[in-house]
Formats: sequence, structure tokens, C-alpha cells
Amino acid sequence: MIKRITQVLSSLLMLVCISAHAETIAVGQKIAPLQLNDQHDQVISIKPQTQYLLFSRDMKGGEVIQDVLATYPDNAAAKLVYLADISGMPSLIARFVAIPKMKDFTFAVGLDHEGNVTADLPSQEESATVVTLNNNLVTAIDFIGSSDALTALLAK
Repeated sequence: MIKRITQVLSSLLMLVCISAHAETIAVGQKIAPLQLNDQHDQVISIKPQTQYLLFSRDMKGGEVIQDVLATYPDNAAAKLVYLADISGMPSLIARFVAIPKMKDFTFAVGLDHEGNVTADLPSQEESATVVTLNNNLVTAIDFIGSSDALTALLAK
């Protein structure tokens, strides 16, 4: 009897977890409004005029984006938003090392500390994700592994 109850509860828990999992965004979908605080604790969000959503879930993807944005013209930066999922980073490292370093950046980085806000954004290991938008409609999703490739994509 107890074994059966355990099996039923396990099945229910699995169903809840599966149904609670967000679907990854895809081309042709409208992107849900996202809002995060950046490294300066300022609100950063996707607006209808945002053309590119740059996203990193790991260190390599972040480095690709940061290398490009460090030399990106300020007037062109208005067309993009950079978000980073830092939920995998130990909180002490984030608080005392990574975020203070990010405060020296000349660009804003929306920081997802828990990984919930960016959970439905697609990603590949060691790549930056570029979601191309037109009035919040996803028109393309690219996974970029180098600064040169990201520079070329943003120049289009």
C-alpha cells in the first residue's frame, strides 16, 4: 500500500514538474515581456524597438558577447538588450567578484540570479544566443561561438 502511494505521488510530482517547465521560445512567437535588474541595479527590459536579444547562460557565451559590446558604438547599442543567466554561479562569487567586475562594463547586463526569468530562452553550451526581434516577434535564433561571428551578425 505504501509502495503504491509513493508511486502515485512520484508520478504526480513528475507531471507537475513537466507542466511547470517553460517552453523554449521559437521563431514566429512573440517574446514575453522580460524585465531584470542590471549590474547597477537598474531595470532593463525588452521594448518593441529592441532588434536583438543577446543571451548567455555560461561563461564562454558571456565572453563572446562582452568582447563585442566592449567596442560596440553607444548609438547602436539602443537596438539590443543583453541578458545573462547567472543562476549557476555561486552566490558569493557573483556578489563579490563577478558583479563588481561587471560594473566596469560600458554596457548594461540584465542579471537573472535565479534563472527563472530567462528559463524559456534557448541556449547551447559555450555559445551566445542571439534572438532577432521585430516588434517583439522572434524572427531568428542563432547560436554564436565567436566574437567575429557575433560582430558580423549584428552588422546586418
